[in-house]
Amino acid sequence: VPNHAAELTAGYYNLDDRDGYRTIARMLKRHHASLNFTCAEMRDSEQSSEAKSAPEELVQQVLSAGWREGLDVACENALGRYDATGYNTILRNARPKGVNKSGPPEHKLHGFTYLRLSDELLQGQNYVTFQTFVKRMHANQ
Repeated sequence: VPNHAAELTAGYYNLDDRDGYRTIARMLKRHHASLNFTCAEMRDSEQSSEAKSAPEELVQQVLSAGWREGLDVACENALGRYDATGYNTILRNARPKGVNKSGPPEHKLHGFTYLRLSDELLQGQNYVTFQTFVKRMHANQ
């Protein structure tokens, strides 16, 4: 929503003309902290239109604020996802400019926490898909 009411209610002064997450990143930098953000697997198109949420835009805004301030930036997933679409969204967030064949990427996650380790993850095709994801996360390291 243009007025960012949910963020303002939570104490984030984040409007179209003011990046509230960059302010938070600056504070973290002053205290030699890292930035860790959630919902790396979520896509705008998978959210209810009634929620008026844009997780892809939010993740990019927060991660970009951290990178601009020179922070170590990390991410985690919020939901139990075992599909290539969710994993590919994580990969795009992990290295938004892709794999760099001539050296390390300009922007990349310092770390990633995979939440929701479960029996379902370790079964059949879910496990094969997860293995592929892990290999791709380690590309260009």
